[in-house]
Amino acid sequence: MNPSRRRWILLGVPQVLLFGGMAVMLIVHPNAFTSALHSTRALVVNALLLASWLVLSLLVVPRVVKNVWWDAALLSAVAVAAVVVLVVPTLRDEKVVEEFPEVAAAAEPRSPSAPSPPSPAVTTSPAAPVRVSTGTLRGIGHDATGTASVYERADGSRVVALESIDIEPGPDYRVLVVPGSNQERPGDGLELDALRGNQGTQYYEVPSGTEVGPAWTVLVWCRAFGVPIANASQSSSS
Repeated sequence: MNPSRRRWILLGVPQVLLFGGMAVMLIVHPNAFTSALHSTRALVVNALLLASWLVLSLLVVPRVVKNVWWDAALLSAVAVAAVVVLVVPTLRDEKVVEEFPEVAAAAEPRSPSAPSPPSPAVTTSPAAPVRVSTGTLRGIGHDATGTASVYERADGSRVVALESIDIEPGPDYRVLVVPGSNQERPGDGLELDALRGNQGTQYYEVPSGTEVGPAWTVLVWCRAFGVPIANASQSSSS
């Protein structure tokens, strides 16, 4: 085979890996592309990633690594890493089903060496958490179903519950609570944690002093690309 032709074939492998992975993502989840068009941050991030890849693959690596086989191997490794970080999360569902935090804490086993506490003469069941608000989860440029609710425990602490959710998967999703109804951006909101699974039922602790409830929004936000994924406006459950 002509050396020049072989070089182009070898250097085409990482391009196929990267852009082929992106093409699969767009075919399976076209919402990822359409939502990115409405986000300046997403457009900038994608433009920077593309520019970085072109500089790396066309200028930096060929000049530093003179062997075409090593060029292709190194660029292929970078392409695979990029696909794993950016593409795989959009193709893989992760189901996480949790118990309500108080129940889970009570079920934790004690250390075998720890002495058993004395049995009380009278046992009192802890008060059940009270649901103070709830709302239906709706997708924002993405598919999403389920319910988001706020529960208050006997000690006054509050928990955001994402119940029976099924959200279109993607990278770097975060769960926030934002003052106001139908909020689609973090604004003055508070980030609770990373979304643990795009399917199932999960609970997120609200920091003390934050009176989340009716007239708030539970928001699922893609931090990496700066786009909203889903939200649920909270209204009184009574």
